[in-house]
Amino acid sequence: MREVALYRNNGLDVIESCEFVNFDRSRTVREMVAVDGSYSFLLNISSMWLAIVRVGGLGYTFRDGGYRLVDSEKLEAPILVSTERRVVERQSDLHVQLFESTRLSGDRPRAMMNEFRHHLEGELTLQMAREREGAIIAVDGTLASFHKESNHLHETKTECERRGNILVGISKDSNSHAFGGVRTDEELLNGKNGMAFVRVPTGYEEKHRGFLHGDVYFARLHPDSVKWFRVDVGTFKDDPSFVFSNLAHYAMSGLCPGYPYPLLEAHRFAVTIRQFKDVYEEVLLHLGIEEGMPVEEVIGGLTHVEGERQGAFHEYLDQASRDLR
Repeated sequence: MREVALYRNNGLDVIESCEFVNFDRSRTVREMVAVDGSYSFLLNISSMWLAIVRVGGLGYTFRDGGYRLVDSEKLEAPILVSTERRVVERQSDLHVQLFESTRLSGDRPRAMMNEFRHHLEGELTLQMAREREGAIIAVDGTLASFHKESNHLHETKTECERRGNILVGISKDSNSHAFGGVRTDEELLNGKNGMAFVRVPTGYEEKHRGFLHGDVYFARLHPDSVKWFRVDVGTFKDDPSFVFSNLAHYAMSGLCPGYPYPLLEAHRFAVTIRQFKDVYEEVLLHLGIEEGMPVEEVIGGLTHVEGERQGAFHEYLDQASRDLR
C-alpha cells in the first residue's frame, strides 16, 4: 500500500502547474451533429468472419429548454473479413490495405472490423459536415488516424474549416497518460471542480503529431459532471473558449451531465445492431440456404457478438471446470 500511495500522487505536480481556463455557455446555440458506430460479428467459417456495421449521424438543436432531433443519417453494411490471403486478394483494395496494416494484431478480425467501422464513421461525418455551415460536428473518440487508409479526418477538417463548423472528437473513456502520471489523466483531474478546460502538455501532442488532427484538451462541460472528458479540437484552434462554450450547451442533460447528449443518442442508435442480432441471424440462415449451404453449417458458424463461435470447445471446458468446483 505504501507503493500504491506513492504512485497515486505521481503526476499531480504536472496537473497543478497547468493552466485551467474557466468558461460559461455561449449566448447562441449552434446545431450539433454527433456520429458514432458499432458492429456485431454474425458468422465465422474457417478463416472468414461476417459482420454487420451500423453508423448513425444525429443532428440536434437546443430549443425551448430541450434537445430536439432535426436530422438523422444511417450507414449499415455487411463486411466480410478474412485472415486468409487468398480470400483477401479477391476483395477490395481497402480489404487488402487493412489486411496488411493489421498483420501484427493479436486479434486480426476484430482489428480489421474496427478499421472498417472507423472508415464508415469517417464517410458519414464527411457527408454531414459538407451539408452544414456554422454547426458543431462531433465524433466519438479522438481525432487521430490509426491507419491512413481508413479515415476521412483530413478532408473532414478541411470541409469544416471552409464551412465554419466546429470539429471535435470526444472520448467516452480515455486511458492516455498525457500529463505523465501513473494514473490516467481522468483520474488525476477528478479533484478539479467547475466548468473548465486544460490543454495537455505540448510534449504529448508533439509525440503523436503524425497521427493527430486536432489539439488535445481535457474538459469538464458541466458543474456536476462526474468526470473530465478528453476533447480533441480540430477547428477554431486559436479560440478554444469559443469551442467549449458552444459545446457545453449540449452537455446539460440530467442523463449524462458533462457528456454531450447527442453523442449519447448516437451511441444508443449504433449499438442497437447488437440488440437485434437474432434478426440478422435469421436473415443469414435464409441467405445461406439460398446460396446452397447446409443449414447445419450456417448454424455451426454463428458467433457471439465479439466473433467467437457459439458453443466453441473452450466454452464446454469452462462449463466443465465450473461444474467440477
